[in-house]
Amino acid sequence: MAIDKEIKKKVVEDWIKAFPQLALYTQDKFYKVAGPVIIGLELIKLPRTEEYRPHFVIYPLWKKDVKTSLNVPIILQEYHNKKGLQYSILYQKHNVFFEDAAESVRKQTPLSFEGDISFKKLSSVFDDYSKKPPLSAAPNSYLQAVLQETLFEIALFISSVDANNILQQINKRNWDANHFRMCGFEIDKWLQDLQVKLNSREELLKQIEVNKQDKKLSQLKSSKLTV
Repeated sequence: MAIDKEIKKKVVEDWIKAFPQLALYTQDKFYKVAGPVIIGLELIKLPRTEEYRPHFVIYPLWKKDVKTSLNVPIILQEYHNKKGLQYSILYQKHNVFFEDAAESVRKQTPLSFEGDISFKKLSSVFDDYSKKPPLSAAPNSYLQAVLQETLFEIALFISSVDANNILQQINKRNWDANHFRMCGFEIDKWLQDLQVKLNSREELLKQIEVNKQDKKLSQLKSSKLTV
């Protein structure tokens, strides 16, 4: 059964009004640009239902194009109600649950949508995310490595020195070689590729700027990533 267009329109309007720092990117996706990343909210429709759940998201901006950058979020974090359960909001009952859901988003969102974002705060968000399920189950897995690689790339946006500090930490980790192989990667090759990226900072900066010039992205509100 299709969801009534007017109901869907009201849902979008309410979320935009509640979080004016974000802008509508596509239906149910509200973003802003923050330095080398995109942050925002997504209202993810649950399969085979007429319900949605709000999620906090972070996407990279240095992939080969915007489509690839927005293909998989770096962080996808759900919100919980007062009972500790994820929201499952019926579109038809949006008016009943919206204010409570919006308040939870304000309290539980790990990064403020207002103003600039510091790299220190972003690092803290990554650290907290790495300690939650499912990532927490395997602290030296390839999935954890991908998260650290992303933090390295964000640091590279700031400076080669900051990125090198992250790379040194990555090199000290006792990564799970078997899990890397299960995912089709070798630790040594992965570490070598990170070193290549460190030496190719200008390429990363150039790609970020190219992606930011995308017609839809360029219309989003933006803030800086500070040290």
